[in-house]
Amino acid sequence: MNSASSRSIRAPHLPLAGKAHALITAAGTSTRFGGTKKEFEPLDDSTVLEKAVEPFIAICDSVVITCPKGARDDFERFFERSRLAPSLRALRGGFSIVEGGSVRQESVLFALRAMRGGTGVGDLVLIHDAARPWVSPSLIHRTLRSARERGASLPLLPLTDTPKAVDGDAVVDHPSRLSMMTAQTPQIFSFPEILEAHELAARENFAATDDAMIWDRSIGPVAWVHGERENRKITFKDDLVKQTEFRTGQGYDIHPLVEGRRLLLAGVEVESARGEAGYSDGDVLWHAIIDAMLGASAQGDIGTHFPPGAPEWKDADSTALARGAASAVATSGWKCCNIDCTVICERPKLAPYRDRIRAAIARTLALPIDAVSFKAKTKEGFDATGRGEAIEAFASVLMTR
Repeated sequence: MNSASSRSIRAPHLPLAGKAHALITAAGTSTRFGGTKKEFEPLDDSTVLEKAVEPFIAICDSVVITCPKGARDDFERFFERSRLAPSLRALRGGFSIVEGGSVRQESVLFALRAMRGGTGVGDLVLIHDAARPWVSPSLIHRTLRSARERGASLPLLPLTDTPKAVDGDAVVDHPSRLSMMTAQTPQIFSFPEILEAHELAARENFAATDDAMIWDRSIGPVAWVHGERENRKITFKDDLVKQTEFRTGQGYDIHPLVEGRRLLLAGVEVESARGEAGYSDGDVLWHAIIDAMLGASAQGDIGTHFPPGAPEWKDADSTALARGAASAVATSGWKCCNIDCTVICERPKLAPYRDRIRAAIARTLALPIDAVSFKAKTKEGFDATGRGEAIEAFASVLMTR
């Protein structure tokens, strides 16, 4: 890298009140990703590239995307079929694709040149890496406000690891991480000045790893805002591994045991002289599992969804209630990973029913049987359950989204 030149470009007049234009960089070769174009990788119900572009459509007057040299036709066909096509066509300042160069810095320069005719005094350009598909509208707006006030701004995150300066195989310095941060995109600049700074860098063969370096070298300091951890960059294959959210839920129920009722556990009838009293069929195990699932997904409890006293739930089949609760949980994006449950009952012995009960739970909730645990306990004569007057059930579930 050449030594820095003096700051030779006049800073913009502030504040900047012009239009905003997005420049999304997608001209890389994805070498570290494995050679396949990472921007076209599927992500949720979309692709990495579409996710990266989408937040800018509602904020910017125009969108320009860089693509690898010779890939413009492929990119155009991709966006013709994209779910974003109607919104991109509706942009007042237009949507276009520009072929990039051999390195990112050159690709940005080519795109800035192509954008020149559609920009005016006071306009800003939002330069964003297409490999950051989780950028939020909130972060874009905060960085844009800062850039309007200061001429240039970018999001930064504090370092979590201790940085070291090295020379060959030796550590030569120990910079304080308190004064060092890592850069994200979008990096936002007054348009005429960042184009001029890029042109100067190209003439002087100055190589930079981001656009803020180019602005700082020729114009002045760049302002910053707090970035977001979610706005991470995809570089390697495992960067696309979805971050899974987990929650646990617990459920409990108790029912009296009375004559003239069946004893049901997860829909399996247990041979017994007495069964569970209840407004529904009284299946104490299903009721505990239902509460655990609803609790993990923050959707209340069994009484919220199937209130006692409502005529449609009189003598209801609790297996059907469990299916309904599982459907409500799935609608909110949650799925049960595994269930551990315990039933406390003095009589009859439940161990002979263990596998049938596990199979019934697994079948109803579409789980592998090895994801369901069932245990039977007694209370050794303590309290109403220990005297054989009641039956209790505990359930613990792990949910994922």
